[in-house]
Amino acid sequence: MWKQVVIDDSAIGPYDTMTPPIAAGTTPMRVFPIIHISRSWNEHTSRTAESRPARSAAVLLTWTMDPPAIDAGVPVPIIDVVAHVATTSGTVAFRLFFAEDLPAGIKRVPMVRPPLPERIYQRLTHTWPANIAIAMDAPGVAELFAQDWQLQGQTALVLRDSALTDDTLEHLRRLRDWRGVDFPADACLLIAPAVDGDGILFAAASAQELAGVVSALRQAFEEAGLTVTDDAVADSASPH
Repeated sequence: MWKQVVIDDSAIGPYDTMTPPIAAGTTPMRVFPIIHISRSWNEHTSRTAESRPARSAAVLLTWTMDPPAIDAGVPVPIIDVVAHVATTSGTVAFRLFFAEDLPAGIKRVPMVRPPLPERIYQRLTHTWPANIAIAMDAPGVAELFAQDWQLQGQTALVLRDSALTDDTLEHLRRLRDWRGVDFPADACLLIAPAVDGDGILFAAASAQELAGVVSALRQAFEEAGLTVTDDAVADSASPH
């Protein structure tokens, strides 16, 4: 399912995360994030527990930069890789909060506005619905990181087929807590933000399916020239 991904820098453009020049006329130096893939982390401080469906397997992807980027969101190189890897499996559905200046090719699935009493109830129970975006290419998928990502309002599903079932569509519209819900049968991957958007949660229905995702991500990051650390690799290399 998760195909080999070759990141073509000429297609996605140069990474524009740079340090300021130290003097006039100096060429800016590109700053690339170091990627960290973790299978064990503090879910309380990362606020990722509510984004994990019941009995799912998950990893948390974080990054470091030198100098640190404060409130900068997900670095562009990471967005590029995640978007390309996600689209190798097909269609991606995510919550749509801002409909202006969307990339071409995004299909909108608008919500039906409920009556006022129901809207009040939804606010009180944190179940108010969101519009849904359907994306089939990398520029469209990259848009999810601009849609309430840093406030942890976003959830995305990589679909096994091109359409959502009604149940999964309603879950994606409304759920803020996935812990009591089985992993959607029509999805192969869930993507959600950690606290302040400073991490990316990847969850799958099984450890085997998740391993395929992690392998594809690692390969794509390395082909893009990014350094990746993986706690599973570190644990296997350490003496027992």
